[in-house]
Amino acid sequence: MFRKSKIEPVEKVKIVERYLAGEIGIRKAGKELGVDHHSIRNWISIYQYAGSTGLLNQPKNRSYSKDLKISAINDYLNGEGSLQDICTKYGIRSHRQLSDWIKVYNSGGILKTSTGGAYMKKAKNTTLDERLKIVTDCLANDKNYGAMALKYLSIIP
Repeated sequence: MFRKSKIEPVEKVKIVERYLAGEIGIRKAGKELGVDHHSIRNWISIYQYAGSTGLLNQPKNRSYSKDLKISAINDYLNGEGSLQDICTKYGIRSHRQLSDWIKVYNSGGILKTSTGGAYMKKAKNTTLDERLKIVTDCLANDKNYGAMALKYLSIIP
């Protein structure tokens, strides 16, 4: 089942093509459709990368490889373009997604290839001493939860 968008894909394509033809500005386009101008900017980026089919409603979230994430982050941190420019270059649908990856990367977190779904294991019952050890270690390591999860993964079955 496809997610329902506030604006139909046909309307998105029309407004993007009007903008690219110089008939309308981004802010005016946003007001005309009742959406934030950042959404219009995002649609333009998607349209430039994937064409009109890129603006169709998506059935599920797209997953990105770790290599693509690292390349996009490095390009941005090396000043090779704005968030939006890098997103257009790599086909990333939202500058917010790239921004989130940069935050994780800069905080020493782990970037991984997501599979599009969440998988949770049932947690093992831990003793109070085990939990205190984990929390103490986490606080001592600048609250790096990703590293703690990997370090104490053997505690969880």
